[in-house]
Amino acid sequence: MGPFDVLFTSTIVKFLPNLKVLSLRCSAIVEDALLLILDDLPNLEVLNISHSLLIEGPLLSPMMLEKIIKRPKKIILEKAARLREFLTCIEHSCIMCQRTRSYEGFMRWYKYEEGLWKMDEARSFAL
Repeated sequence: MGPFDVLFTSTIVKFLPNLKVLSLRCSAIVEDALLLILDDLPNLEVLNISHSLLIEGPLLSPMMLEKIIKRPKKIILEKAARLREFLTCIEHSCIMCQRTRSYEGFMRWYKYEEGLWKMDEARSFAL
């Protein structure tokens, strides 16, 4: 729920190598960071990138919004095929995707209805 770049991903891979479930829902995700997650977390079973901004290039680029990837590239889908669950939604018509885009991957959950943050979440995180 915020920026997810290669440096942050490297930290997760190093200190949580046995991670099985990861939710990056409503985040700004650098494409290379997503590939690193898929390559270097062999025990990962569930990955949620629903309503996220997939960014080609650095996060803090002034052109960040112009570098948004419309849908996961073939290489990402191929690598994610090994997962038990790969949750995605990056539709222009989706209200949550629109909110993530308008806040550039920094969701303001306090502005929305209570419990909304739980919607579209991985089943293993269900409360």
